[in-house]
Amino acid sequence: MVEDDTGTSRSVMSEPDEGHAGFIPKAPGWYPTRTNPNDQTYWDGQDWKARRRWTTGKGWVVVGDAPEGSEGDSGPPQASPRLSANPYAPVSVARTKGTGFSFNLGVLLLWICGIALMYGSVGEWVHVAGTVGIANFHLSINGTDPAISTLISVNGWVTFIGGILLIIFACFEMTSDELTLSVFTTVVSALITVFAIYDMFRIVQKISNVTTVAGSNISVGWGLICVLSAAVFATLITLVRLIQR
Repeated sequence: MVEDDTGTSRSVMSEPDEGHAGFIPKAPGWYPTRTNPNDQTYWDGQDWKARRRWTTGKGWVVVGDAPEGSEGDSGPPQASPRLSANPYAPVSVARTKGTGFSFNLGVLLLWICGIALMYGSVGEWVHVAGTVGIANFHLSINGTDPAISTLISVNGWVTFIGGILLIIFACFEMTSDELTLSVFTTVVSALITVFAIYDMFRIVQKISNVTTVAGSNISVGWGLICVLSAAVFATLITLVRLIQR
């Protein structure tokens, strides 16, 4: 008989051992029954021999044939993970989310892509070159120039902001391993790529419709090429990082 916290006496060894659910441990020792670590039974290697219960003020109250010295520590019980009765069940390892500072190649590449997006967005999107008499002239239109907005309805400020967001998310990923953050970074990179592809398509379309005089030409500027390359590269990086999680 054992007296519980309420002072009620009850038979300990006669209760069905529902908590072990057919689990047979290898090593002798105390194992919690049901889901309460305060109620434990002792396995001697062949059979369940005793039961003990933690009571306030008395400590462990043992009933049954438990060998001396098997008490272990005299402190209160600690909750422990339940063991599966299936010997082939995979061991579940809880993933600890890092709260420290983590810098890797993926984060560095995202930074580079973000900086390239910002630099290319304010760089040359349209280049005009020609010859007047014996003089050569060069004219460039930057991505943030109002003429770009008139030409294709959007301008480089969209991809410039996208580069800032990419750098911010890369900084967040140095201190967090959240799946949601990786997914959101991938989505943002994909949206930036969509805008970059649209910008390139519209600029090429407009340039192809312009009639130039002899000795002059219009071409896509280095800035727009930089924006498109950085956006595509950032999307590939975020997708690879997401797949490898």
